[in-house]
Amino acid sequence: MPSNQKMGYEGQLFIGAAGSTASTLLTNCTDLTYNFDFETGKTTIRGDGTVIPIETEDVTLRKASIEWTMINDITDVNLATVLAAAVAGNAIAIRTKDYVAGKGFDGDMVLKMEHGEPLSGEQTYKITATPSRAAGRYPLMYV
Repeated sequence: MPSNQKMGYEGQLFIGAAGSTASTLLTNCTDLTYNFDFETGKTTIRGDGTVIPIETEDVTLRKASIEWTMINDITDVNLATVLAAAVAGNAIAIRTKDYVAGKGFDGDMVLKMEHGEPLSGEQTYKITATPSRAAGRYPLMYV
């Protein structure tokens, strides 16, 4: 019987051509993190001067990024696709789901990459993706 509490391994990450919804599942993916943040602007007002104001703020900018790690498998064509996009500065489609029928990010993103070569352990690539509208798609934060 399936559990209502989802485990980390149930999360999914898909890639594809920029401009369309990603549909290729990345199976060579270890840790996956979807980061959501925002910036705010102060909206505090002075009032009539009879009470000390309470500081308030409203969201002025939403931010998203997705980070994941892949093992350096030289036969993995999906890893080669991700690395080629990162090196060229090209956007690719990214789709995440928190489980098979779940929700997550859907949009085009540009990629940054770090290549780890530890003395005792496997080589890995840490990929950081941030939204792009270069292919004409507006990022959807949780669909």
